[in-house]
Amino acid sequence: MSSDPTLWMLVFSNIFVFVIGGSLTYYGFRAQRRVGKPNLKYATLGFGFVTLSTIAEVIYSPAVIGIYDISGSSLLILYTIESLLIGLGLASIYYSVRGS
Repeated sequence: MSSDPTLWMLVFSNIFVFVIGGSLTYYGFRAQRRVGKPNLKYATLGFGFVTLSTIAEVIYSPAVIGIYDISGSSLLILYTIESLLIGLGLASIYYSVRGS
């Protein structure tokens, strides 16, 4: 592992987002099971999608820094997957807040 502070900032920020997102997903799931409202199911799903997007970022971030060699089209696909996961997550959260 490199001693580059930028790489460590990236690693810690991804871990932070994953932990917070995972916690929100877990507590949303527990709340949905306890209360039984469908809105909470969509909020939980949304938090889960946003959290999963960090996995896509972990895959392509080392390529951006230069540790791995990923072609431009592969990088574009990974960016697209991350954006779609975030978009699906936010749409699901929006739907849950808006009222289903």
